[in-house]
Amino acid sequence: MDDRELIESFVDNSSQRGFGETLHIEGDVIIFDGYWHACLRVGPNTFVVRAEETPVESDILAQMAAVLADRGLAHVATDLPGITVLTMNKASLGFVSWNVWAADLETGQSELARAVTEDSFFENAEYYNPTAETDYTAELHGARRLAGLPTSVILSVGVAQDELDGLEAALGDCVVVPKRFGEIEPDACGSLVPTLILVEASEQVGREFVMGLRAASCSRVLPVVAVTPGAVPPLGADAAVGAGDDPANWAPPIRKLLP
Repeated sequence: MDDRELIESFVDNSSQRGFGETLHIEGDVIIFDGYWHACLRVGPNTFVVRAEETPVESDILAQMAAVLADRGLAHVATDLPGITVLTMNKASLGFVSWNVWAADLETGQSELARAVTEDSFFENAEYYNPTAETDYTAELHGARRLAGLPTSVILSVGVAQDELDGLEAALGDCVVVPKRFGEIEPDACGSLVPTLILVEASEQVGREFVMGLRAASCSRVLPVVAVTPGAVPPLGADAAVGAGDDPANWAPPIRKLLP
């Protein structure tokens, strides 16, 4: 997915996750270059775009402005009251200057006030919690459709091909991309835009790979499932499936983590 498509998906489809060339989505936030918060979704008709230069030269802020303008939104204000409170919660930021894009100033003020005062706003939540009972299906399918990608892509590392064949047959609507240990590093997994990562973690090499995924910024928002004896999740994994089990039995816990 290129950056323009990712921005359009974020604005048009309320996407909660996605990866572009230099941007990625974490919940209601678009992040540039892996760490720089560039745009936040305040409400269905209100967005705030960072009113500062990007840390490295890029036109992504201009692209965001163009997409928002195409949707009938306009730059109606800068640094409205409440923005700092909102961005501290959604993006863990202190004071940062933000341009407010909305249908009109009244709409921007109203949706900002609503976002700041919602009860759920005060919960200590991650951008993306793969175990939460939240349905991101429409958002994620919209992002993948714009990108021309399959509904869900499972990146497997170190898992035997016959087991993957059984899993793919059981899931039905997923594509499994197999990789061997040494063929791909944890920090490169995000470039394949997977929906979930499955790692053979019965041995130390797999357990270290799982920990490496959690240290890689591109993989922190992706659910990770480990294949281990007794289906015991190692440190860093969101879930585990049993090594030696029928791969058809892996499908239900994996599907729970898929959009």
